[in-house]
Amino acid sequence: MIGSTFIVVIVAVLVLPTLYAFHIGAPILCTPKSSIKRALEACGAVKGQKFYELGCGTGRNIIVASNEFGLNTIGLELSPILFLISKINLFLRNTTADVRMKNLYKTDLVAAEIVFCFLTPKAMAKLAPKFARELKSGTKIISYCFSLPGWQPKKIINTNNPGKIFIYEKA
Repeated sequence: MIGSTFIVVIVAVLVLPTLYAFHIGAPILCTPKSSIKRALEACGAVKGQKFYELGCGTGRNIIVASNEFGLNTIGLELSPILFLISKINLFLRNTTADVRMKNLYKTDLVAAEIVFCFLTPKAMAKLAPKFARELKSGTKIISYCFSLPGWQPKKIINTNNPGKIFIYEKA
């Protein structure tokens, strides 16, 4: 009886929110490190800028942005499992990056200077009007693999990995 109750609690607390996060954003998709570095270089990232990753997964990209580019990084992750993995990775990599367990659609992005996404086309379509409303002029948006509907990219970078890097700038 206690064992089955424990399993139900684990499913309710960890697995269901993780499945929900995958449904509204994307399943776990890892951006190659070389691609995040190229994207940050191409958008002219400057030490101290505020970098947000929407759906930060295991925290790899926010660690690169913080440790290698000196960006003030915040990762948003809704999956409790991936959030915990991110927290562990941040601790092990001795980084100043921060990860928050928040819904990317409900988080205010007004402070962002660079936003990174590797999300599904459906999620990108839902984010396009949010970016138009919330981001300040000059904010860079980096999307790995999928374009941002209704926005004209400033740059499109072909990678040696699957997918392209789309870089946008809020007018």
